[in-house]
Amino acid sequence: MNTNEKNVKIKIFAIVMRGEEDDVEKDNIRITCDGVMRYDGERVEIAYEEVMGEEGVAFNTLSFLSAEPEVVTLAREGAVSCVMTFSENCRYRGAYDMGFLSFDFTVATKRVENHISFEKGGVLVLDYNTEMQGVSMQNSRFRFTITT
Repeated sequence: MNTNEKNVKIKIFAIVMRGEEDDVEKDNIRITCDGVMRYDGERVEIAYEEVMGEEGVAFNTLSFLSAEPEVVTLAREGAVSCVMTFSENCRYRGAYDMGFLSFDFTVATKRVENHISFEKGGVLVLDYNTEMQGVSMQNSRFRFTITT
């Protein structure tokens, strides 16, 4: 199988909210980094590193089948490890491992907008809730801009 690969620039903007009503914590996250985009004829992968503060580095891979761009997977390894799957109006179980602590959670995806192609790059929007035992713990909205 022949794999195409190229270097890309990744801009990530995220809004993460935790809490309820009057007690909401809101974080705005902005990251710009270099990454590598691969395409094997079926699957697009975008790999990049993210510094997680004192915890160290996480190696992230966003991936999706070109025939199903509405189903996106994010795999993290390193300082923290987890796999999350996003598909609009669907719920997927996941596990988060920080080395000293691990826990199960559910990703409840509200919206996936995937306009990324290997040829042109593009934009991916993920809007989802993270739940533990049926209770919403945080709402996240990520926008990935990939420039080839």
